[in-house]
Amino acid sequence: MKQWLFDRIIVEKFNNVFGFIVLTSICVLSAFAIAFMGVKGGVVVLAAIIGIPITLYSIANNRFGFLLIMGFSTFMSFISRLTSANIPFGVGVDLIFTLMFFWIILEQIFSTDPGKGDDFSLKNPVSIILFVWTGYLLLQAFNPAGTPAGWLFGLRNILRVIVVYVVAQRVFNSLKSIHLFATFFLSLGLLVALYGIYQEFVGLPGYDLKWATATDERINLLFIQGKWRKWSFLSDPAIFGLFMSFCSIVSFMLALGPFKWSKRIYFAVAGMFMLLAMFFSGTRTAYVMIPVAVILYVLLNITKVKTLVFACVSVILFLIVYFGPFYSKPIVRFRSAFNPTEDASMNLRDYNRQRIQPYIHAHPIGGGLTTSGVYGERFSPSHPLAGFPPDSGFMKTLLEVGWIGLLLELAMY
Repeated sequence: MKQWLFDRIIVEKFNNVFGFIVLTSICVLSAFAIAFMGVKGGVVVLAAIIGIPITLYSIANNRFGFLLIMGFSTFMSFISRLTSANIPFGVGVDLIFTLMFFWIILEQIFSTDPGKGDDFSLKNPVSIILFVWTGYLLLQAFNPAGTPAGWLFGLRNILRVIVVYVVAQRVFNSLKSIHLFATFFLSLGLLVALYGIYQEFVGLPGYDLKWATATDERINLLFIQGKWRKWSFLSDPAIFGLFMSFCSIVSFMLALGPFKWSKRIYFAVAGMFMLLAMFFSGTRTAYVMIPVAVILYVLLNITKVKTLVFACVSVILFLIVYFGPFYSKPIVRFRSAFNPTEDASMNLRDYNRQRIQPYIHAHPIGGGLTTSGVYGERFSPSHPLAGFPPDSGFMKTLLEVGWIGLLLELAMY
């Protein structure tokens, strides 16, 4: 008994001394990092202390890692604004995904469990068309109109799609995991919506206002018709608006699903908050997504009574918002999404599309990866597409990889 107590005391003292040494080392390291690198250094040290063990656990537990990355990706722009530190969090996210990817591949190769690979296959139709599409993008390295710098920068996005797809196929291997993902996804959406609503009615916090007014270009993008567009925790109003639009669509569809009334009420209320937040983003593409989604849903479920009721209510609400005596800035911008001929920016986009059509016709495989828009100016400044605003994902595909690439992308979808 005495020997056990003696051993226990020795172990506890060792643990206390070890813990003291570790914590002291962390404090000293953080102090040096902040002294020489400012707040950014402290954030890097803290991220390493927390991130390394979490990363190791994420590699072993793909589902946890997937949800963790999704949650962190939602808030990383907010963290950058809050700390005023321009930290490349995206590189860390890519690194974790890549480590998870290689762990899965190694499991597939070396696992002796006969049922280990039953939930994982690269021979299904989605995988095949995805690899065909990826192969086409890799062949863009030989596009005579492209640039090596643009292709190399675009290579990261190409590989990311494959990595995320392989990881996701392992994560979504049961209905339970899909339920967990949907719950987490909508909870994130509701949180993002509430902060966007806070920005609208309470005002922009100091760190958000400092970020928004950092450059004239950003002010021109965010301050429209005498009012700030909102972006919540995300990187810009466009992503915020599209995210809210998609989340609200999912929430309203689930509210009509075969669930308990408590869940259906939660989905409906969450959807209304997300829809309200979407208006404050000022993103017209997001506005158009809602009626398109409603039309598709009604066509798919037109034999159900509750679907017809939902359609009638949706039409009435749309007519009230569109024709009602409401003249706030978000409502006016919402109406402009359905009157593109009256909107100057939409007319400019139409003009740009008509102007670039001869180039598209002459380049069936496009002008090369990362040659258009702002990144085109950065990596391919002498390219004819450098600085040209694609203004949509499909237009960017058409410009950079041609109509052949666009057909492959649509086939994949």
